[in-house]
Amino acid sequence: MSTRTLSPSETLLREYMRAPTLAIPTALLAVLMLGGMAVVWHQCLTGHLSYWAGGIINGLLSYGLFSPIHDGAHRAISRIGWLNELIADVSLLFLFPYAPMVALRWLHNQHHIHANGPEDPDRFEHDAPRWQAPLRWAFFDIWYIWYFFTRGQHLVKKHKKELIVFYTGLVAVVGTLIAMGYGYELFWLWFIPTRISLFLIAVVFVILPHHPALVSHHEDPYLATTMRMGWEWLLTPLLVYQNYHLIHHLYPTVPFYKMHRVWYLRYDEHAKHNVSYQKAFALAPDNIELHHQFHAKQSGTAGNATPTPSGA
Repeated sequence: MSTRTLSPSETLLREYMRAPTLAIPTALLAVLMLGGMAVVWHQCLTGHLSYWAGGIINGLLSYGLFSPIHDGAHRAISRIGWLNELIADVSLLFLFPYAPMVALRWLHNQHHIHANGPEDPDRFEHDAPRWQAPLRWAFFDIWYIWYFFTRGQHLVKKHKKELIVFYTGLVAVVGTLIAMGYGYELFWLWFIPTRISLFLIAVVFVILPHHPALVSHHEDPYLATTMRMGWEWLLTPLLVYQNYHLIHHLYPTVPFYKMHRVWYLRYDEHAKHNVSYQKAFALAPDNIELHHQFHAKQSGTAGNATPTPSGA
């Protein structure tokens, strides 16, 4: 039985998809964001920076911290398990301390399995009425926790003891800090920043790359997630490479800073499909009509059945 020899591009793709010993850019980003937040806390506590300014800065830093958390959820920071979890978990404590990695990883996997479909937890953001959108985008973590505890019962039961210890410790720490008189500081330097970062995360990771969210990943991956082309010199750092979000859904284990390489490496393969291109600052993709017509065309064929969720 002969074994097919991989082409150089296939070999390189496999290398990109395999977690490195340590993703240096990801680890550095985590250290810089956490270090920046520590500086902000110090400056505010010593009276050198106003709390409202500290809240805004920490909100932006928390947004930057989400990329290490996100890659950690895909085990893309390091192939050394404990190191990947350490970086991701420490980062997570400063953004979603009430959502341990076991919950976040499962929730995010549900998004990948059901992207844009009715079971996608991100439908909470997509389906928001206009008047509710800002609030939903800034408080989607509440929905995520509800989704986890109501639909992820198998994991809740499996990790029951860990979750009890985790939440007991969290309540004890936060309660102690408030009792010691640090409630005001927590509000301005943690709660307000998390609302800012959640809003930005919803926009950058959910709304923009999945608009108009009419076709699920099961139905057509190239219509479910977009590519934002143009002004890459500005948008790539601002969006932390999520202008290449289609690549993330096609190859989830590729570290965020390598997604543009995979796009060009596999360009000929991607070009065979109906890639949804968004121009620089546009919201609607160029092939928006295909999105609106998709289900009308499919109604007479295979239907719109969504596969049964698989375990995570």
